[in-house]
Amino acid sequence: MTAWWAKSWVLVLGVVAVLAAGQIWLSHLRYELSLANQQVEKERQLALKETSTLRLELANLTRPERLRKLAQEELGMGPPKPMQVMHP
Repeated sequence: MTAWWAKSWVLVLGVVAVLAAGQIWLSHLRYELSLANQQVEKERQLALKETSTLRLELANLTRPERLRKLAQEELGMGPPKPMQVMHP
């Protein structure tokens, strides 16, 4: 009878050890995922900031006043002459 109790206690201790190791492993995974999540969040914030900057730059580059000035000064363009306009 003593051997049976000893085996069952060894089995219980083995199960407890496996469960404890599982808990430690899960805690480690949670920690790694938390670090990865923080890194992804930093990258997301950086991408949002860069997107905002690029949108502002695009709005500045496509301002009608700027485009009109570039067309006149660099391309020599102006309003069309009456002979250049075709009516359907």
